Amino acid sequence: MTKTESIATDGPACGCASCAAADVPANPFVALRVAYGMLLGEDDFDALMANPRGKLMLHQAWLHGAGVVHGLDVRRDGTRNLKVLPGLAVDGAGRELYQDCTVTLDVRQLLDAAGLKDSADCSTETVDAYLVAAFSACPSAAVPVLADPCDVTRKHDEFSRIREQVTYSLRTKPGPAAVYGYHRVRVLLGLEPVLNDDGAGREALAARKRAAGVAPEQRAGALLAEFRQLAARDEIELEPAQQAGDCYPTLFPAEVDEAGVVLAAVIVSIRDADGAAEVTVEVPDTSVRNVLLPAGVIQELVCGLAPGLIGTAVTLDGGGPRVTGEAELSEQGRRLSFAVTADVLPASLRRAIVITSLSERGWVEEDIDTVRYEPNEHRVIIELADRPINDLVRLIVRGTGPTPVYGEDPRVPLAGRVGGPPGTAESGHDAVLTFSNPLLDRRAGS
Repeated sequence: MTKTESIATDGPACGCASCAAADVPANPFVALRVAYGMLLGEDDFDALMANPRGKLMLHQAWLHGAGVVHGLDVRRDGTRNLKVLPGLAVDGAGRELYQDCTVTLDVRQLLDAAGLKDSADCSTETVDAYLVAAFSACPSAAVPVLADPCDVTRKHDEFSRIREQVTYSLRTKPGPAAVYGYHRVRVLLGLEPVLNDDGAGREALAARKRAAGVAPEQRAGALLAEFRQLAARDEIELEPAQQAGDCYPTLFPAEVDEAGVVLAAVIVSIRDADGAAEVTVEVPDTSVRNVLLPAGVIQELVCGLAPGLIGTAVTLDGGGPRVTGEAELSEQGRRLSFAVTADVLPASLRRAIVITSLSERGWVEEDIDTVRYEPNEHRVIIELADRPINDLVRLIVRGTGPTPVYGEDPRVPLAGRVGGPPGTAESGHDAVLTFSNPLLDRRAGS
């Protein structure tokens, strides 16, 4: 079976009780203002340290997020131990997690600390967990201090340093710091699927279709516009974490006690062997961790998208009209029409339009009586000599060859359908619209 409750940590790095309360202050919005002759006490120095540290934590937590910066590889050591190599990470509260040596973790101790009972029926119990690194602060370097006359203990020393360290735990869930927002932006870029009852996801999917529907040379700008709108909506929904029972939220996206960084996924098998728990750890999977890339690397990776956006050779569109939407056949079946994005020359239409249908014996070219252009509606109207009787109908509007459709202003050939490749002033693209004959569907329904 698989456990669902949280599994315990290895505790404070040094084991002392004061580690739980030891931490340097962080307040990004209060700064020390020193005046001449002012006496400085402990609170003043706390304010002096808390302001820059709080600003750094705020910046890292919101603008970079939790993740590994370098190192911290997780390896199996034997069958029941894990090794964590040196490295650096940033947690969900913007604090650095630095480890300067290799640490060996006994998985049995972690499971025992969680109160996990041994399997009494010799069956194998499987625990799917995550190895999480968390921030730990421990006071050190005691120095002599003036005794407080009101302190009955007459304490004459105090810690003068705080060591920032890392503790490790196994959890069955990655934790809030590993959950990322910006769902709309991720759907827009194809990184997340649209879920059930997902209004935000459907909104992003519609934005993706709009960006894909513009001309290729305009697609990057259209995608940027959609990205900005969706990113703004995602950002508005972001909120700082709030502890249960507190009236005010924290400053950070994750609570300080739940801000750990996932390093690896770990599968632990536990089997009772003659009254003793036999623990086996499989090879850790470090692909589940979030990695924080340097800004310079991100800049260069973005350049890798350029060929897909601008192509190997830039072709500027000549500005020719395009066919938009689908063809519409009247109820009587004698009139076929389609819309265009810009005015066309009526005299260029007749020999540039062909309508065919597929019969059992092959393709049949339908007879056309007249073709006219309605400038108010930007629509081309085709009057047929007879209604098509075959199921599959194909409309070809030529933008190539000796007799293409030409635009009114500028006078360039038809560029094809909306969303297609750019056309030049000399050569455009054909627009092909294929549809099932709706007249046959109506007859079958009647």
